[in-house]
Amino acid sequence: MLKLKFQNCFESVRKAFLILDTDSNGTIEVEDLLKYLGNDQDMNYDDLKKLLIDKDSRKIGKLSYADFSRWMGTVIH
Repeated sequence: MLKLKFQNCFESVRKAFLILDTDSNGTIEVEDLLKYLGNDQDMNYDDLKKLLIDKDSRKIGKLSYADFSRWMGTVIH
């Protein structure tokens, strides 16, 4: 579901990462995604945390640009 939403909203992986990294710390965290998603009832903190840990190469729940690019690179052009 996130992939589809990002595909429709962003034209490049780099721009998506910069917009989603709301605190400009070089990673995307659950809080960053929740800020972007707003009141989307289909996503909650625990689900997003599990998803980020799964996609994070370090398994700490923070996506670096490289992790985000591997995950979204084929979806966002």
